[in-house]
Amino acid sequence: MPDIIIDYFDNRILTGVINKRAPLKSDVFTSFFRKRPPSAGELFELHVKNRNVTMLPAITNTAPGTMRKSDIIEAGAVKAPRFRPKRAFMAADRFKMPAGVNPYSPLEDALSRAIAEDMDLHREEIDFALEIMCQQAMVLGKITLFDMVEGAGAVSKFTVDYKRPLEHSVILSGSAQWSDAGSDLLGQVDGWSLMIQEETGFVGTDLLLGKNAWKHFRKHHDVEDYMDNKDIAVGTLAPHVAKKIKGAWNGLTIWVIAGAYTDLDGSAKQYLDPDCALLVGSDAESVIEFGLPVDNDCAGPVEIFSKGFKQEDPSGYFTVAESRPLAWTKQPGWTVLAKVV
Repeated sequence: MPDIIIDYFDNRILTGVINKRAPLKSDVFTSFFRKRPPSAGELFELHVKNRNVTMLPAITNTAPGTMRKSDIIEAGAVKAPRFRPKRAFMAADRFKMPAGVNPYSPLEDALSRAIAEDMDLHREEIDFALEIMCQQAMVLGKITLFDMVEGAGAVSKFTVDYKRPLEHSVILSGSAQWSDAGSDLLGQVDGWSLMIQEETGFVGTDLLLGKNAWKHFRKHHDVEDYMDNKDIAVGTLAPHVAKKIKGAWNGLTIWVIAGAYTDLDGSAKQYLDPDCALLVGSDAESVIEFGLPVDNDCAGPVEIFSKGFKQEDPSGYFTVAESRPLAWTKQPGWTVLAKVV
């Protein structure tokens, strides 16, 4: 029996299990990014494209790169952050049975179920960290990177600023606010979409609204007669994500974003300010890179690495998972954040 248990905690088996488990915390912001194949390194040379013009290829890791049309952009080497949750898998956990399970089933079934639950908990933490990283990249135009390692907690390393154009942060005032019946809501959103098109070559596709912005948006005369909430295309979105879509308007998918989260540094932050609207051009290049986990037992590039090891006193096993994701907005002009109320 001990040999069977050790086999269950083989790093190849655990890594295979955790990468095959369905994501538990994939949410709105992660859905706007495309995952890239895992990298064999931990450093990524970040570069961006402005006004749909690509940087010239002859640059170093840290020197500025010169762009055609006299635009200047910076490129730099960034180390992927490290998330490494750890959990104890004590001996008694091998015998726990949930309600409705036959207690005379083979021990392997209970053990494999418990390990799968452990992998789900690890994955939930990692997916949540990735969602917040994508949220910061979209809403703020920059991300603060933390290393989250057992015993050290969350330590802020540095901030990656993707250089979203200053004019893509808008504050409406007076009669231009959506709470004013005479405001030109349709004209404003069309104007923001053109700003995205000038920077990326793509138009706005999605409008994310805070709860106060949504309250005034749905009652506005530019919206009431043209909002389509009957034919909602959700594609491959998870059901809990798709429910945040309210319909289609002016060629845009309309989302309502509410609630707050506790950031890795312990502070409470809104997913999207209740008074704000975020216009997104989802066809722009936005990706998630995965760096190589820092573990001697990791044999090669993988999104999430996991392994287990034994402890004698108190008797038990520990499971560890590590992932090194980095959200990257290659075209920082893909969003416009506006305070509309």
